[in-house]
Amino acid sequence: MAANAGSMFQYWKRLDLQQLQDLRKQITPLLKGFQTEIDALCKRSKESEAAFLSVYKRLIDVPDPVSALEAAQQLQLTVRKMHDVETENQKLHEKLQEYDRDSAQVKGHEVTIKALQEKLEEFERLFQKQQGLKTEDDEEEEEAEHPPSNYADKDGELQERLNSEEIKLQTLQTALEKTQAELQELKAKYEEESRTK
Repeated sequence: MAANAGSMFQYWKRLDLQQLQDLRKQITPLLKGFQTEIDALCKRSKESEAAFLSVYKRLIDVPDPVSALEAAQQLQLTVRKMHDVETENQKLHEKLQEYDRDSAQVKGHEVTIKALQEKLEEFERLFQKQQGLKTEDDEEEEEAEHPPSNYADKDGELQERLNSEEIKLQTLQTALEKTQAELQELKAKYEEESRTK
């Protein structure tokens, strides 16, 4: 018993309870400070969780914007294409008006061509008639042995005028065909653009 009491005495003496109690007094404010900080951290944690849940509840039902953004992008591309088509359409319309004006001029050329064709036919008739007269005159000249009459000069003049009128006719005909081909091509392109619009 005495040994146990001695051991106990030595243990408690080494432990120095009084000093530990004095340390407790010194540590108490520090512990209170830790507790206050822990309480503040817990409070902030709860507030953060509440804020997160609030945001989460709002976002959970929000639809994914990717499909809407993709549709907006497609719409933007479509609008840009439509703008390009409208610009091209306007250019084609202006070109068509220009070709319509050219076509009106071509129609005027057609009237000129018709008049030239009639003139040409008249010249050909005169030429053939002149050829017939020339043959008779040649026979008379051979018989009478006279120098050539001025029929040859008239024949050359008629032939020259005939050639000139044929060249004019050919030029106008070529211009008419070219303009009509361009007009048809432009109208086809305009109709195609109108269908795809």
